[in-house]
Amino acid sequence: MASLSQKIQAELENIDEIFKEMPSHLNLPQLSTLELAGVAALLHNYYNGIENILKQIFVFQKISVPEGQS
Repeated sequence: MASLSQKIQAELENIDEIFKEMPSHLNLPQLSTLELAGVAALLHNYYNGIENILKQIFVFQKISVPEGQS
């Protein structure tokens, strides 16, 4: 099983890849609606990566995380 640091490192590598795919802020006004949806998906993936890191830390520290409402 991977250690906490290995899990965090994997997420950070994924986040780094996301940043490499992000267009420059100068190009955003020229993007189509479909391209902007792709940028939004990349931002969502970035957020999920940060969330995954925090969850792994909480699990490691045995801190309970409340579940969202369904």
